[in-house]
Amino acid sequence: MIWGSALVSLAAFLLAFASHSPGWMGLGIFIGFVSAIAAALLFIERHVRASSRPEHMTEREIQALRGTVRKKDDDSMRKLPPAPPH
Repeated sequence: MIWGSALVSLAAFLLAFASHSPGWMGLGIFIGFVSAIAAALLFIERHVRASSRPEHMTEREIQALRGTVRKKDDDSMRKLPPAPPH
């Protein structure tokens, strides 16, 4: 579908440049721009879909994430000593 849209765009621009009639020229330019924009959006959508991560996490990933979260009662979080009185 992506390459079909790109080919339709190319064919429509060729029709627009080869025709001598203003009606066919306008139709070719219109179809060419619409299908070129559609092809560009389809290429972008394919690239985004290929580089995106799934929305859900597996149980193993959830357990690994829970292991990295610090608890409030954790002794590893050191507190500053009290300030000396003035």
